[in-house]
Amino acid sequence: MIFFDRNLLNLQGEMKHSEDLSQIIEAKFAEQTEEFAAGQCFVALETGRAGRQNYDRFIADLCRTHLKSPHILAFLFSVSPPAAASNLRHNLLEELGLDDDGGISHPAMLLELASAAGFDRSARRELERSAQEELRRIICDPIMFGTLKEIGLSVLLETIAFEWMLSRLAGRMGRFLAAHRGLSGEDLRWFAHHSEVDIRHAEEGLEAVADYIVFYGFDRTDAEEILDVTFRENVFTKRYFGEMALARETGVFG
Repeated sequence: MIFFDRNLLNLQGEMKHSEDLSQIIEAKFAEQTEEFAAGQCFVALETGRAGRQNYDRFIADLCRTHLKSPHILAFLFSVSPPAAASNLRHNLLEELGLDDDGGISHPAMLLELASAAGFDRSARRELERSAQEELRRIICDPIMFGTLKEIGLSVLLETIAFEWMLSRLAGRMGRFLAAHRGLSGEDLRWFAHHSEVDIRHAEEGLEAVADYIVFYGFDRTDAEEILDVTFRENVFTKRYFGEMALARETGVFG
């Protein structure tokens, strides 16, 4: 009985530890999202002060970021703890258009967006090539962490951060592309979808992070260090506007 009580206390302690970390993680997501939305790149697009080429560059960078999302989710599913596996599997099937509701895959939605924006077949192939190159870079870059469990946590954190951000900003992105780039609601359904479902995905994602931290036995210091390294720069600005915008910090279009 004493052994059981100690295990129960340990489990309660782990749960409290993960709950505290979840609050810190969500605060980091909020900080990065607010910084991204307040940046001059985003503001210029939203207010119509950007040129057409800037909207097209944004569409290209967004496609490059997300065209290979099913691959990332497949990796996360492969390392997911039992408690998180079901939701991650559902997210993966949804990305592929194979969930219970059926429908079109998310990469196909993005390519339809690019086509509607005037990207011809050659340009769309280049988007796919650059997305594949980004995936190759991720795999080939020197590893910043010592174990696979640490890599998995970093990838999970960034993936859930995008779901958290998109649940707040995808609707605004869709609206500025409609208003200032002349795209229709059908063209922009990727944004409509993410503004609707990513609130749930973000909530489930935070639970998945907590499950991951407990299952793989991270201590608080190590988990916070991985959080800090993963978000040492604004990941949304970096992915959607590029290294130069990130380096300038002002986000002024050239």
